[in-house]
Amino acid sequence: MKLLFIFFLLFTVALTSGIPLGPTPDMPAESTSLTLISNITLKYPEEIAVDPSETFYLTGTADGYVYKVMLDTNAVSVLLTPKDFNPDYFTEFTDEEVAAKCTGDQTLTHILEPVCGRVLGIKFYASGNKVYIVNSYFGIFEYKFRNNKFEAVFEQTGVFLNDVYRIGDNIYYTNSHTSIQRYAVVSVVLDPNPIGQGSFNVYNKDTKEHTTLIDGLFFANGITLSSDKKFFYISETDAARVVKYEIATGETSYLVEDLPVLTDNIYLEISEECEERDDNDEECENDGTLLVPGYYRVADLDDVLRDFSAMAEFLTQNFYTVVIPTFKSWIKPVGTICEIDEATGDITKVIFSKDFTFLLAASAHKLSDNNYITGSVFYPKVFRFKLNE
Repeated sequence: MKLLFIFFLLFTVALTSGIPLGPTPDMPAESTSLTLISNITLKYPEEIAVDPSETFYLTGTADGYVYKVMLDTNAVSVLLTPKDFNPDYFTEFTDEEVAAKCTGDQTLTHILEPVCGRVLGIKFYASGNKVYIVNSYFGIFEYKFRNNKFEAVFEQTGVFLNDVYRIGDNIYYTNSHTSIQRYAVVSVVLDPNPIGQGSFNVYNKDTKEHTTLIDGLFFANGITLSSDKKFFYISETDAARVVKYEIATGETSYLVEDLPVLTDNIYLEISEECEERDDNDEECENDGTLLVPGYYRVADLDDVLRDFSAMAEFLTQNFYTVVIPTFKSWIKPVGTICEIDEATGDITKVIFSKDFTFLLAASAHKLSDNNYITGSVFYPKVFRFKLNE
């Protein structure tokens, strides 16, 4: 099935000469029923993991730290530092010296990130009271709150690791690119290779083996599990779609294509009925809601993504004076959150506001009472807001 999926990608490339994207969507209507509850200044937040007490743990992608935030007080504390992920390098550094090095000039990501790391994916598991954490440079790690034990699940360098999901002894993860590291993320988005370099993989903790389940993905990103626990949903950023992977058969399809956003992390809100059935170990239907945050598509970026030769030509220009500023101008203005019906793949809601900048949404999590938390890797804020319905 994996080979069939690759052939499908090749066929698509042959037809389009670029990443398959439909017409660039119009800007969404602004959501007028939003109430801002709070905003917390954090270093360009990436993914959010919420525990049952609604404390949340947040990967701070600008400096290689992981933070803990108390929702009732907005108090922020450090859970993990670059020294935890890269102890050999920082063995003689004090905490202050680590912070001084890793919270420096963010234009030097090509120097800082391979040393300080870049923490992306994080998932909380009530069973065992622990989180799994992806450091895009060093591997995947486990942190147990019960005894504050922190250890590597596996170490891996030279690739662009992104998100993680655990089932039993299997650790599922995405690799956004096989050879380009995270600091060159612009080159990952604008990769003129006609075959995507991202993949969806599994690591078995018992056998210590890695297996690629899907390759040829255009910027493999966030992962979440379906309501019935039979499928994975994988965010394919450049292609603006969500891939659906059946665990039992390896069959690959799409839950939704041609989204109005270049997708980032994704999160599934299961229905109340499903929660009740899950408690009784009864089979659940796929009737949840998928939260899909991302960067709202703009015509100039879409045009380049649709044409591999245009991407290659664009990347021949001066990277720091032309490529990066132009790329930032494409993604800076707008972003949003889509809600997707898990059963149909239909977009049921688009959340967008100009009043506060969750516009560049990298992550979204829905709490009780229509409260949402969202953060962005391009804006140093985490926003909590209420959707008034």
